[in-house]
Amino acid sequence: MMSTRLLSASAAVLAAALVLTSCNKPTQEPSAPVSPGQPTAIAPPPEPVAPAAPAVQLTGFFHQPGLNQFGYYFAKAPIQFGNFKLRGLHLGAPEDFANYEKGQRISPNYAPIMLEFDDVTSPLRENELGQPYHEVSRRVLPNAYKVTAEQVSFRGQDDVLGQVSFEGQIDAKALERVHAGEAEETVLTGALTAMGQTLNRAFVWFGGD
Repeated sequence: MMSTRLLSASAAVLAAALVLTSCNKPTQEPSAPVSPGQPTAIAPPPEPVAPAAPAVQLTGFFHQPGLNQFGYYFAKAPIQFGNFKLRGLHLGAPEDFANYEKGQRISPNYAPIMLEFDDVTSPLRENELGQPYHEVSRRVLPNAYKVTAEQVSFRGQDDVLGQVSFEGQIDAKALERVHAGEAEETVLTGALTAMGQTLNRAFVWFGGD
């Protein structure tokens, strides 16, 4: 009987000790889950750059019907490629263009639009009017052209100057004023290319003698 009481007392002491230990144990809060970092977005490869569209090749002969821009167009500042200085750009009369476009050539050395260059190293001579000119010059005739009220486009080929081209814009209002005898002013601006070089210039108009 005594042994049973001792066992009961021991069990009670052990239970109390377990309860006390449980009360003194620090409570551990569950750790918050670590949020994984957002994956770095991978930038898409750059779009390939489309190549620039090639310039439209000037072909054929076109002159706006009835348009009269006859005369000589002289650069306000010198245009020179190597030894060759531009004398002027010539535009013919409407009938000159019409005949040329029909295949009627009045001379193998003439076209209703052409560029003339002087070799500034060649000797000087005098014409019948007493005006000086260089003995050596080159006249570039067109392989193609387009002339309208606002545009002058020219392409030709020369043995010395190479590929020769001109892209210009005409100021129609200014040309009208000059034709009417008003003060001289710029009537044409454009870019002339020869010998692989391009020069931008302004031009005035002269009606000829």
